[in-house]
Amino acid sequence: MSGASVALATSSREASPLRELVALLRLTLLRPIDPRALPGREITVALLGACMLGLWVCIEPPLRERVLAISWHRVPDLAFVAAAICALAWLLARLSSPRLEYRRALLVTLAAAPLAIAGSLATQKLVGSLLTLFIAALAGYALLYFALALRTLTGKWQHVSVSVGAAVAAVFVVGADYLHVNPSLWVRADERSYAREGAAAEWARMAHVQFGQQARIDAEIGKLAAQAPGVTETFFLGFAGYGQQQVFAREIALAAEVVGEAFDGHHGSLRMVNDHQDLETWPIATEPALRYALRQLGKVMGAEDVLFLTLSSHGERDAAIKITNAGLPPAKLRADALADMLRESGIRWHVVVVSACYSGAFVDALAGERTTVIAAAAADRKSFGCDDRRHLTYFGEAFFRDALPGATSLPAAFEVARAEIARREQRLGAVPSHPQARFGAEIEKKLTGLMATP
Repeated sequence: MSGASVALATSSREASPLRELVALLRLTLLRPIDPRALPGREITVALLGACMLGLWVCIEPPLRERVLAISWHRVPDLAFVAAAICALAWLLARLSSPRLEYRRALLVTLAAAPLAIAGSLATQKLVGSLLTLFIAALAGYALLYFALALRTLTGKWQHVSVSVGAAVAAVFVVGADYLHVNPSLWVRADERSYAREGAAAEWARMAHVQFGQQARIDAEIGKLAAQAPGVTETFFLGFAGYGQQQVFAREIALAAEVVGEAFDGHHGSLRMVNDHQDLETWPIATEPALRYALRQLGKVMGAEDVLFLTLSSHGERDAAIKITNAGLPPAKLRADALADMLRESGIRWHVVVVSACYSGAFVDALAGERTTVIAAAAADRKSFGCDDRRHLTYFGEAFFRDALPGATSLPAAFEVARAEIARREQRLGAVPSHPQARFGAEIEKKLTGLMATP
C-alpha cells in the first residue's frame, strides 16, 4: 500500500462524519481544507444525502403561495435526479488525474446540491433578465467550487474533469426540462385530493362521456341563430382547460356574457368546459374537441364574421396551457397547435384572449393582420388570481368584468385593464405580469363601430 493510501486510510478512521461535513461546508464556501479531513466515509455520504433530501423536501412549502401536499408519484423523477448526481460524481472521479476515490467525488457533488436547489427555486420566483443573471452567477460559482474542490483533493487542477462534468450537467438540465422531469414531491393539495377521489369511476365516466362529444358540439352549434348573409357577426368560443378549479369555468361564463353584450350583431356562443364536478353541462375542453369545434364553426360562419376565442387555464413556460379533467390524462394545448387549428378552420377573422400565466408566448404564434391577440401576462411572467377562493382571476376581473363592458374598442379596453392590473400588483408587491396584446390592423378596422354603444 502506498504512503498516500495509508495516510487516507488512517484519516478515514480518524475523521468523524461531523468533521467531514464541516470540511465540505468550508469547501462550498470556497475555503481551504486539509484533504485528509475528507476521506469519504460511507456514513458521511448517507448523512449528507439525507440532509440534502430533507432540505429539498422542506424548503419548498414555505416559499409557495398555495397549500401543498406530498405526491409519491414524483418519486421516480426524484430517483432520476439522484441517479444523475451519482453519475456526475462517477464521471468526475473517473476523469480526474490522479483518479479520485468515488465516495469523495460523491460527497463533493452532493455538497453542491443547494446550488441546484437555489436554481430550481429561482425559476419559480424570478423572471426575465434577473433570472438569467442569477442562473449565470450560480453556474459560475458552481464551476469555481468544483474546480477548487477537485484541486484540493487531487493536488492538481482538473480541467478535463470539470469541463466535461459541466457540459454533461448542462445537457442533463436541458434534457430534464424537455422531458418535464419534476423531482419536487410537492403538488397542489387540490390536485392530490382530485386524484384520489374515485379515480377508476371517473375514468369510466369520462370514457362514456367522450363518446358523445362530437354530437354535443354539433348540438350547441345547431342552437345558434340563423346567420344574416353579408352582415358581420361575432361568434364566441370559450375554452376552460383546467378542471380541478372552477375559477376558469366562471371566467369563461363571464366572457361569453360580456362579449355577447359588447358587440352588435353577436351571433351566439359555444363553451367548452373542464370541471371535475360537472361533465354534463358543456362539452369538455380537449385539444381534439377544440379542433373539431373550430372546423364546425368554420362551416357555419360567413367570410365576414369574427370569432372571439377565449382560453382560460393555468399556463406553462413552453407556450402552452394545461388541460385536465376528471378521468383524463393531463395534456397541454400549445400555441403552435392552436395556430394550426385556426388556419384549418377556414375562419378568417379572430380575436383571441388567453388568460393564463406565460400567455404572452401565444402572441407571436397567433397574431396577424386579421387577428388580435390579448394575453394576461408576458411570455416569462405569471398572472395572478388563479385560485378557487376567488370568483375570477385578476385579468378576468380587470378585462372582462370591468374594462370591456362600455369600451369603444378592444385597445381601449386592454389599456384600462392593463393599468388596473399594474396598480393592483404594485399594491400587493407582486412581480408585474405585464399583459400583452397585438392588434391586427385589418381586424381592428373591421371592428370599428361594431362594439355596442354603452
